[in-house]
Amino acid sequence: MCPAKANPGSFACSAEVRKIFISSCEADLQAILLAWREQAKDDLLKRLHALKGALIVFGEGDTAALCEHFEEDLRKQTFSACEDALLRLDQAMRRLIDSYK
Repeated sequence: MCPAKANPGSFACSAEVRKIFISSCEADLQAILLAWREQAKDDLLKRLHALKGALIVFGEGDTAALCEHFEEDLRKQTFSACEDALLRLDQAMRRLIDSYK
């Protein structure tokens, strides 16, 4: 099943591309969580930015916006001050991944 946002005739709905997108999103989320645990700010920022781009390509603007806000918060605040942003992104990504399965 393709998410309602995806155009059924587009590449976003091809089974192969959808499978790659799911796999990439899962790997990106795990890498983001690892960078968070390690407090690797530069790596976390790079991964958030890359994930945001992939989400935009798939028309997932709401979740991409969460990445952008997380990036902005992380540049201005401490890790602990950004925990809510991490939790929101984690929940949104899990829902998004499930919607593509």
